Amino acid sequence: MLTELRLLMLEGPDPGEIEKRLPPDELGALAAWYGKKEGALNAFLSLTEYGEKENALLYKKTAHAEKSGRKGRFIVLEGLDGAGKTTHIELLRRALTADGHTVYATAEPTASATGGLIRDALSGLHPRTASELAALFLSDRIQHNVNPKNGIRGFLDSGVDVICDRYYYSSLAYQGIDSDIGWVARMNLDCPDVIRPDACIFLDLSVEKCIERMAKDRVTAEIFETEEMIRRVKRRFADTFRMLNDRENIYIVNADSSRESVAAAIYNTVKGIF
Repeated sequence: MLTELRLLMLEGPDPGEIEKRLPPDELGALAAWYGKKEGALNAFLSLTEYGEKENALLYKKTAHAEKSGRKGRFIVLEGLDGAGKTTHIELLRRALTADGHTVYATAEPTASATGGLIRDALSGLHPRTASELAALFLSDRIQHNVNPKNGIRGFLDSGVDVICDRYYYSSLAYQGIDSDIGWVARMNLDCPDVIRPDACIFLDLSVEKCIERMAKDRVTAEIFETEEMIRRVKRRFADTFRMLNDRENIYIVNADSSRESVAAAIYNTVKGIF
């Protein structure tokens, strides 16, 4: 389970606000780790090696949600634009295939007609309200699950592992900015045709690095790709994970490292649920 400290680090407030918002048990854990209360948070945040943080206080040692019991495993990769999801989905697909798994990689929005409407809205060609976009994404997600030809449910039932680029976590984070995040959550989580993933892996990269990467790779920008919007989305991802933290397998991987290190961290996380 993600600690509040890890979620606050994702959200990005200053150390003083982090300390004010940390629950007593995590403040106590920081003091125990450091040997004293004074200076413990700053010492933790100053650790340069992400692995040291991860091994200290980024996760609580509590049981995650039980495995689904499906024949195939359903893995979602999330992250800000520019975090490297496309690259790491392909690397994970190759690694699992080499292990003998049959793997299907997919993405949202899909190539369906509804997915086309979403892309038109995201490009600014046909603007939509946040609620309209949330509803369109849900419609596209239902089709993504139940399509008899290439739906997620069919692949999982036949023993194929599915890796998806974005899922309902993105709906909560993006449409939850200008719409009611609780409503977006309810219509996705309560929909019987929307399958819960076995794990969600969030690729954590600073807003500055995301913008730098997008500037190199993108010719045009979508409506969510301004610096202000990216910061708001990242905070909403933290809210999303707080909302789902006690009932889903959610992991955060440091994406500001070598491609090999990030790929290894993702692979080791996924292998833990097989």
